[in-house]
Amino acid sequence: MSQQDSEHYGFLTSLPFSDPQAALQEIAYAVDTLKADGFVLPTNHQGIYLSDERLDPLLKELHRRSAVVLIHPSEPVQPAFPERPQAVYEFPFDTTRAVMELIYTGKLQRYPDIRWIVSHAGGTIPYLAYRLSIVSREAEMITQEPEEVIAALRSLYYDLALSTSPLVFQVLRELVGSSHILFGTDFPMRPERGVAQSIEQFFTYPDFPANEQHLIANQTARALFPRFR
Repeated sequence: MSQQDSEHYGFLTSLPFSDPQAALQEIAYAVDTLKADGFVLPTNHQGIYLSDERLDPLLKELHRRSAVVLIHPSEPVQPAFPERPQAVYEFPFDTTRAVMELIYTGKLQRYPDIRWIVSHAGGTIPYLAYRLSIVSREAEMITQEPEEVIAALRSLYYDLALSTSPLVFQVLRELVGSSHILFGTDFPMRPERGVAQSIEQFFTYPDFPANEQHLIANQTARALFPRFR
């Protein structure tokens, strides 16, 4: 689709977690040959999370290239209730796990030129931001001060796929401001009726003035992906 209509469509490529050396080759091929616009990585692959030391070379190269990376949730290795649909609540939980471990291990801060987009409004992050920033520090489990954790969370971009609720809008806007929110739909995984509902919920939300709507629906994405400017 991108090759047929490159003015309107871009694409992100995935990378092989199980072979970091192959991932480095894939980054070079994706960017230099395929002209990919960025990358999409799962929160974990067979229990290997983005913060795993084995993936440090991958993060270092993505940092060197100032890559845009979308984090999309996947199932944990041992879900608590495997008979339930994992996408309903395990996906948001796994997004929170992956992002917080990137912060707690210092990886997010060590590779600041990676521009991270977090799916589904960051899972549970906006609601838990205060707790995530203070409890581990009070228990002396991390070295970052609460202000550093919040600053790291505010450096991320959050998409609104499956998250177009006034309750989500309020807390996300309070955490990061409109300049770090991106409109998303989860199409085609979400049916067209749900996508139409998301569009309506976003554009009828009264507390996003027109300039902030334009940021979320257009300008911020264009800034992240310069060829669409």
